[in-house]
Amino acid sequence: MTTTATLGLEQLEIAITDSGRRIAFSQFGSPAGVPVIYAHGFPSSRREAWLVHEAAQEIGVRLISIDRPGYGDSEPDDARLIIDWPDDVLCVANQLKLKRFALLGVSGGGPYVLACAWRLAQPEPHPLKGRVSALTLVCPLGPIYRDEQLEQMQWAARINLRMGQQADWLNELVFGGPTTALLTRWPGLVEQARSLAAPAADREVLANPQTTAILNRTIADAMANSAPGARRDLYLYTHDWRLPFQQIDVPIHIWHGQADGTVPIEHARWYADQLPDVMLTELPDEGHYSVPVLYSRQILTELVSATQFGTL
Repeated sequence: MTTTATLGLEQLEIAITDSGRRIAFSQFGSPAGVPVIYAHGFPSSRREAWLVHEAAQEIGVRLISIDRPGYGDSEPDDARLIIDWPDDVLCVANQLKLKRFALLGVSGGGPYVLACAWRLAQPEPHPLKGRVSALTLVCPLGPIYRDEQLEQMQWAARINLRMGQQADWLNELVFGGPTTALLTRWPGLVEQARSLAAPAADREVLANPQTTAILNRTIADAMANSAPGARRDLYLYTHDWRLPFQQIDVPIHIWHGQADGTVPIEHARWYADQLPDVMLTELPDEGHYSVPVLYSRQILTELVSATQFGTL
């Protein structure tokens, strides 16, 4: 069983894009380990990687967790698309002089890692080509701009996500000024919401005060400054991702709990049907939080193994 690290003060690092935009990231795990770039969930922040910090230390993984634009300490980009995130990955990788690295996307970070996979699969060469060694998704959010995938979500999530498809004033109901100010000050208010559709495995993990502290901190990060990153993600998730899934023919390993009440297992199964080269590991009775916390050692061990033999 994986235990979470006590939430501490990680070092804030900054990369600057060619346009001058600031990207914030932090490093977890083993400084001399195998580099793995981490894509956090929604709404969250780079500090989500504290959940797997100890496992990364033990296995020898240098976990590099990036705040997407508008989250945490990263500067917002109101025009960003999901398919733009590979450029931010490249910016951070270049700053750190990483020759090779793996990618790990958790929950709402899954679509962003898929965007990298799509760039790697394109006929025209992308600067990421030959530098990404392996790709792993954990409980990844499916393409909920499609009614089929959205309808598989729990009812409360469907209501909130459908607002992302509507006019800006409706989005204010989800991430308006009063809401973001409240959650920034008291992020623990979402604790009960996490348990609404949580199976027993998730409730056990969420009962750990260290896990709750980490998740609450990421909510506060996401809600800061009126939540520009979360607002943009809400829009992007619920509109066409511009990803031709059947063209993403690079190896991807997906880990997903069969009892996940946040992102249903059907999302992972859809990916397994649509993507040409996917290995899906279904975990009986596991949920949305139990998989990344309890199985982090297995996930990272497999990712390191894939990194040693592959370069995409």
